[in-house]
Amino acid sequence: MKIAIIGYGYWGRNIARTAKEEGLEIVTIYDEDKKRIKEAKKFYDFIEVDSFDEVLKLDIDSVFIITPPATHYEIAKKALLADKHIFVEKPFTLNLDDAYELIELAESRNLIYMVDHVFVYSEPVKYLKQNLDKFGEIVYINSRRINLGLFQYTTDVIWDLAVHDLSIIDYLVGLNIKNVSCFKRKYKDFPNDAIARINLELDNEIIVGIDVSWLSPMKVREMIIGGTKLSVVYDDTIEDKIKLYDKGVVLEKSLDKNELYECMVKYKYGDEIIPKLPKNMPLNNAINHFSECVREKKLPITSKKSIINVIKALEIISKV
Repeated sequence: MKIAIIGYGYWGRNIARTAKEEGLEIVTIYDEDKKRIKEAKKFYDFIEVDSFDEVLKLDIDSVFIITPPATHYEIAKKALLADKHIFVEKPFTLNLDDAYELIELAESRNLIYMVDHVFVYSEPVKYLKQNLDKFGEIVYINSRRINLGLFQYTTDVIWDLAVHDLSIIDYLVGLNIKNVSCFKRKYKDFPNDAIARINLELDNEIIVGIDVSWLSPMKVREMIIGGTKLSVVYDDTIEDKIKLYDKGVVLEKSLDKNELYECMVKYKYGDEIIPKLPKNMPLNNAINHFSECVREKKLPITSKKSIINVIKALEIISKV
C-alpha cells in the first residue's frame, strides 16, 4: 500500500517507523514545519511537497492524518474527496456532526476510514475481549491514565487521554451512558482542562470511573475490571500487563431462627493468573489491520461504531 503521512510530530514519527516496519510504501511525509521534514529525510526516502493539495496529486492509496485534532475534519474531507482511504489519529473529529459527515462521505465512495483507537488493537485488550465471558457479570471498571504530560493547546485532557479508556470500554462492554458526572480543572492560566475525574453509569448498569491528568509526577496506565467471577488488572506500563484474580465479594443469603432475611458478606480468595500474551505492539497491529481492511475492502474494528460511540461519550462528558 502506498501512503502519505501528514504530520511528523511525536505520533507521526511512530506512525512512519511502524508503517515502514510493516512494509508500507511511504510515498511522502508532509508537515508545515520544514524542520520536521528535514528530520524525516534522515530516516526515509520520500517525495517532498509544498502543500497538502500536492500530496493528493501523488500516486497514493491512503492518507495517514497525524495532525492536531482541530485539523482532522478538513484534511480528512479533502483526502476522501480525492478518493484516498484515511487513517486518522484520535480523536477522529472534535464533534459528532463532522464525524457523521466524514463517515457518510467515505461510505458513499467505498473508501476505508479508521480512527487510531490504538489500544483496541493491543494484545491485552484483545485478550480481555476474547475472555470477557469468563469474568461473569461486569460490575465496575476503574481506570487511571495520568502523567506529567504534554499540554495540548487544541484540546483538553479528556479528549487527549480519556478517549483511550472510552474506546477500550466501548470495545469491551459498550458505551451507552445513563448517568454522568465530571470534575475537571485547568492548571493556572492554561486554557484547557488539565485534570479530570469522570464517573459514568452505563445502560448495562456497569459503573465506570476514569481519572486523567497531565499533572501527575508519574506515568500510570491502569484499568481494573471487576466481575462476579473474575477481576482483572490491566497495567500497560509493566511486562505482565494482564493479571487475573480469582477473588471477590460473595453474598450469601440465609434465614436466622426468627426467619429474618440476612445477607452474609464473605471474601473469596483465589489464584492470581498471568496469561502469556503475544509481544506484538498495538500500533503494528492497528496499521496491519488498516492495511488488511483496505486490501479486502472491509470496515475496520475502529470505524463507524467506535468513532460515533466515543465522540458521543466525549461530548456528553464535556457538557457536564
